[in-house]
Parts: sequence; structure tokens; C-alpha cells
Amino acid sequence: MKALRLKLLMVLAVIATAVFITTEMPISLGLDLRGGAYILLEADLNKVIAERSAALRDTMRAELRGNREKGITAITYTNLSAGATSATVTLKSDEDVAEFRKRMRRATNNEADITTEGLRVRISYSAAGIEQMRAQVMASSIDIIRRRIDSLGTKEPSIQRQGDNRIMIQVPGADDPERVKELVGKTAKMTFHLVEGSATHGAAIPLDSMVIGGLVIKKAVAVSGEMLTDSRVQYDSNTGRPAVTTTFNTAGARAFARLTQENVGRQFAIVLDGHILSAPTIQEPILGGTGQITGGFTTQSANDLSNMLRSGALPTELEVVEERTVGAGLGADSIAKGTFASLLAMALVLFSMFAIYGLLGLFANLALAINILLIFAGLALFGATLTLPGIAGIALNIGMSVDAMILIFERIREEKRLGMSMLKSLENGFSNAFSAIIDSNLTTLASGLILLEFGTGPVKGFAVTLILGIVTSLFSNITCFRIMLETWARTGKPKEIAI
Repeated sequence: MKALRLKLLMVLAVIATAVFITTEMPISLGLDLRGGAYILLEADLNKVIAERSAALRDTMRAELRGNREKGITAITYTNLSAGATSATVTLKSDEDVAEFRKRMRRATNNEADITTEGLRVRISYSAAGIEQMRAQVMASSIDIIRRRIDSLGTKEPSIQRQGDNRIMIQVPGADDPERVKELVGKTAKMTFHLVEGSATHGAAIPLDSMVIGGLVIKKAVAVSGEMLTDSRVQYDSNTGRPAVTTTFNTAGARAFARLTQENVGRQFAIVLDGHILSAPTIQEPILGGTGQITGGFTTQSANDLSNMLRSGALPTELEVVEERTVGAGLGADSIAKGTFASLLAMALVLFSMFAIYGLLGLFANLALAINILLIFAGLALFGATLTLPGIAGIALNIGMSVDAMILIFERIREEKRLGMSMLKSLENGFSNAFSAIIDSNLTTLASGLILLEFGTGPVKGFAVTLILGIVTSLFSNITCFRIMLETWARTGKPKEIAI
């Protein structure tokens, strides 16, 4: 009897904890219940690796050219090129190969694989290095996207990595999904270039220059947007239109000062993601480490650009592969209909159980209510999002829980027919039904785990509540329900079990 009291206290403690969690920690609602924007982005990680390989080629070129000031001699080379995951070069002697290998090990901190085929040297990223790069790019992209969305003042956005190269974004309550897509989809890679002049039809373009927006600009980056430390929206004192004021770090301030000092009277182009924002003429040296970007901005577009620059440039381009928008009115309608359907189904189940099984059915209903309470407590505790398919998962779990308790009742009936005592009938009824309940729940749990691992969107929402419901139902059906019946049987000492 003492052990039974301890079990009963344990159940009451679990119920009290669940009540506290559900009242103190609100459950996050999905887009289909609350409304908002859903965007699925895909990163071109192969392009990132190719860009890193090109950077590796530039490092190789710098090491081959040496440094006269530091007394490092140049190494003669030919056929320096970069592939998808490696860069290669041909040298003239074995001594050059040995020296070059030593320099590259130092330059790459021994993180690259160096192989030779005669006088040809190949430097590539290892499989582990490539995987680490991919993970870093995805983690950095998620962090930058989160900072950009947070700048909108949106509460409880869900930003998660899906698979190897996709990022899922859910912004509940977003009233302008297009703005969200515009904000997270831009790379926001800003660079400053000197302008050579206007592009003329048929005129040759120098090898060190390129044409963007009708202007011939230097390929070399004079100042990089990575040197920015802050960005704010201000209004131009001359035109009264919104402008974006930028602040550089120490290295950026020096580079920007040198650019403006040495090129007074020349234009320089401010390039964002391959498009020229503006190309002002340098009137005088700018030595304070700040600059102003104008380009016909509206207040919103200036704020968005400022937020993107402040958050940092994405390490790679992200392509929108799927997007959905759910209106707030549709979300409220889904909540109303889902709540009505759930309450109606619950009422029918509770009435049926009591009508068929009497007092034991009442205990079963109480265990079912505990199960539902634990599901919602679990959703709140783990920060899971409740979706419309998630409600369907809860409904399915209610059916499975009722099925398990009916199985227990029928086993108790069989024990009664065999002439067992009341307590023995209860004990044998639970014991005989246990294996069947475990088997059915484990197979469903396996299906739920597969859906959770490989499913996306609504499928994942269904899998979350299904898995959580299976775990909680095993506790409520086997532990709570049994303790309630044993407590009733031992304290009330009924002579018959009316089913």
C-alpha cells in the first residue's frame, strides 16, 4: 500500500508539473493556425566550394610570387588554374616543388591536402574540410537570416536547416511576406570600385575591368563591405530623401580614406549583389571612416538595406524554392474549426467510454485527459510548433489511447470469466495487454520517426505530435490508469468490477 501511495504521489507531481508548464509557457502556433510566411531557401554549396578553390589559387599565386621585402624569392610556374574543389600548378624543378609545399602548408595551416605528380602540384580541400566548410556556410547563413528577420520586430520566427543545403523559414504573423522574402533572399555583398568611365558600344574592355550598369569599373575591390561595422538610415540634408550612412572598422576607414585621398574628382561605384547602387564623384577626402549611400531609396528600402548591411552579407546566394502565405483570417478560422472538431470528437469518445464501461470508463477518460495535458506540456516544454496536421496527430493519438484501454478492459473481462479475484483480474488484465500495447505503439513510433526525419512542413508537424503522443500515452495508459484503478480497488474495496 505504501508503494502505491508513492506511485500516486509521483503521478500527481507529473500532472502538477504539466499544468504549470502549459500555463507558464505558451505553445507556438504554426502558420496554418496563426497565419504568416513560409519560405524554403536552397544554398548553392558547390559554388561556395568553387569560390574557395579560386581563393586557394590566389593564395598559391601570392606564395609563388614571393615577397622581396621579406627576402622570399619567387618561384617560376606555369598553368596555374582552379577547379571545382582544387587548384593546380606546374613548377620547374623538384626543389621548387619542395619549397612550394612548405610555403603552402604554412599558408593553409596544414588544412589542405597537397599532392604531386612529377612537377605538377595539386592543392585541394579534404573531404572533412569540405564538409566543415558546408556546415560553416549553413550555420552562418542561418545566423545572418535570423538577425535580418529579428530586425523586422517579428516574434517567434522558426529558422531551421533542412537536409544538406536548405533552410526553412516560418514567420508567424508576418503581414508583408514579400518583404520577408526580399530581406532574406538578398546576399547583400557590397563592394566599392573605381569607375573608369561609361561603357561605349564596341569599345574594348580592359582585362582588369568589367561593365556593370553601363559603367566600366575596376574589378579590384577598393573597399569591401565586410569592413562595415554599422549602418543607419538618415535623411540627405540637400534632397531630404532617405540615405544609408555606413561606418567602417579601422582597416576599412584607412582603405576608404586612401581611396578618396588618391582619387579626388573621380567616380567610385557602390556595388550591391552585382548592381550599382550609386556612383558618386569624390569631391574631397573622407577621413572620418563614414560614408553615405544614396540611390533613390524609399524609407522602407533604406531601412532594409541598412538592416542587411548591419547583419552582414550571406556567404552564398540563397534561392527561394518554395513559398507559402497564410492569411491571419484563415489561421483564425483554422483554429476555430480545429478546436470545434477536437472538442466534439473528445466529447463523443468520453461519452462512449463511460456509457460502455461505466466507472472504469470514467477512469479511462481521466487518463485520456492526462494524456492530452502531457502532449500540450511537451509541446510547450520543447518549443515545438503546433500545426493543423499536428492536431490531426493528437486526434490519432486519442484513438490509439482509447484502443489500448479497450484492450485492457477486455483482458480484465476474460480474467473475470476465469473466476479470478478483483485485484488479480486487474493485475492480469494489464499484464496480458502490455505486450500488445507496446508492439502497436513501437511500430507507430518507428513510422513517426521516419516522417520526422525525412518529412517537411505539414508532415513534420504531424510527426511531432504523433511521437510525443505515443510517449505520453504509454505513461498515462499503463502507469496513470493502472495506479488509479489499483487505488480505487484497494481503498474502496468493491466486490465486483462492473464493465
